[in-house]
Amino acid sequence: MTKKNDGEKEIAKLKSRPNVQTGKPRKLTASSMRVAGLQTYSGSEGSGGNFYSPELSTDFLELPQSMHERWNYFRFFYRSEPFVGQAVDLHTELPLSKIRLGFPRYTKNREMAKEALSFCERWARKIGLLHRMIEIVHEYNLIGEAFIFMEDTTPDPPKSLRFEKVRVLKEDGTLLEEEIEKEDATEREVEWLKKNYTGWTAIRVLPPEQVHVQSFPFTDEKIMELIPDSKTKDVIAQADAGDIHAKRVVDSMPQGVVDSVRQGSNIPLNTDPDAGSFVTYLARKKSQYEDRGHSILERCIRTLVFRDKLRQANTSIASRHMTPIRLVYAEDMDVQDVEDLREQVDLALADPDFSIIANFQISWEEMGSDQRLLELSGEYDLTDRQLYAGLGVTEGLLSGESSYSGDRINLEVINTRYMLLREILQDLVEEKMLKPMCARMGFIEEDEYGIEQVIYPTLSFTRLALRDNNDTFDALFNLYQKGSLDVDIILELLNIDPVSTKEKLERDLFTLNDGSFNEVLRGIYGDVGRALAENSDAVEIIAKNLGLNYAVPEEDGGGRF
Repeated sequence: MTKKNDGEKEIAKLKSRPNVQTGKPRKLTASSMRVAGLQTYSGSEGSGGNFYSPELSTDFLELPQSMHERWNYFRFFYRSEPFVGQAVDLHTELPLSKIRLGFPRYTKNREMAKEALSFCERWARKIGLLHRMIEIVHEYNLIGEAFIFMEDTTPDPPKSLRFEKVRVLKEDGTLLEEEIEKEDATEREVEWLKKNYTGWTAIRVLPPEQVHVQSFPFTDEKIMELIPDSKTKDVIAQADAGDIHAKRVVDSMPQGVVDSVRQGSNIPLNTDPDAGSFVTYLARKKSQYEDRGHSILERCIRTLVFRDKLRQANTSIASRHMTPIRLVYAEDMDVQDVEDLREQVDLALADPDFSIIANFQISWEEMGSDQRLLELSGEYDLTDRQLYAGLGVTEGLLSGESSYSGDRINLEVINTRYMLLREILQDLVEEKMLKPMCARMGFIEEDEYGIEQVIYPTLSFTRLALRDNNDTFDALFNLYQKGSLDVDIILELLNIDPVSTKEKLERDLFTLNDGSFNEVLRGIYGDVGRALAENSDAVEIIAKNLGLNYAVPEEDGGGRF
């Protein structure tokens, strides 16, 4: 009966754990219980086999099962594990070491292209595009996905710009007012936008716990809803109760958000960039049918939990032996001698200056945690290598104690991945951020087929992520000498501002600070020396001082014929 009761307890424990795929309670069948190593009883006791299942193993069931639990694990290990924190920061910062907006491609109207570039550069400075991109890539690597909310608080153009009221005489002789569209309505709206529209007001990364996503087969469209947090609910409730400060905060929120919270429903999020504020989804995944993205820590979570268990084991041993165990002994002592020695030892521990005096040899040993801690160097070396492989980094990259030549192949692999990430970010910034703004500003032209094309800048990365500096600079300088590369790229790699450098070169041109001024002086001195030698007796004087016989050269020509 004991074996049967233990099996029933194990079955109840397995049923209480949710299914990994669906999140619903498990339904255990006879086959699944056999997989778990349990014996089933159906009238008579049968023989069960031992089957392997990774999802029913003890260590697997200890891992986080739900998405919210996994996200908490990822954030915890990012804050506490040095390898994880450093690797995530490197994958975030190295691809974004230097970004800039470039001139629009494939455009015929150069003036409009310059206006679009200037407008987007002002917006990028105002919004802090680099810092927002760092936040997005950090969430992309750590959580595996990023919900990017593009906020636009610019009001719609006044209705009077497009429509005007006119009086219309009806057949029955009555006058009625009607609204008709003005002929130059579009031009008026464009002019109004150029004066009042400043682009997206803010770029925010939404918490994944508060976004509910629904995807459907055979379409890329998604339904996204924002789950209001407790703080938003509380401030709206306080505003409804008459709190002046809470009302000021609520008045700054979009009315749709406030109405949804009051109704107790989720906040629907727009996904169309051309319809105002919207949210876009960036997921780190390889398969289209997957609903959510995967963090770079997901394949490392088992190793991280194992390392943390090793740390806890040694911490427990060290805590138990924080006060050392003392062993004091001597040979041939009777009970009275033992009590006297104990009393003197206690006095010695209470008073450091107390001396123990005896007429026989006493041995005193202390046992601390030094000899009791687990020897885990082999386990840590193995888990270190597993983390390097799972995080996609090298030991030299994390510590900075390696050379380019030693890790050339590994760095090339990392650079290839960074180039792919840059392509993803370029598509995000250009198509989701810059293009909708330029379209609303009216930076549009028709191509040779009569199709309207939006003129918008391009995003470029001017610094290479991981390269040997000497080889890189030599290759770029060769391209510059061949006329295939502008000097701005080289200057930016050297952390030199090309704009200010050009202004200073123009300021120093034809002055004493000109880099070629010494060449000019050498040329002048050379011409002066030749003139002095030809039109004076300087050559004869020098020859005389050197003790040489100087022969004057004969002039060419000797007559008229």
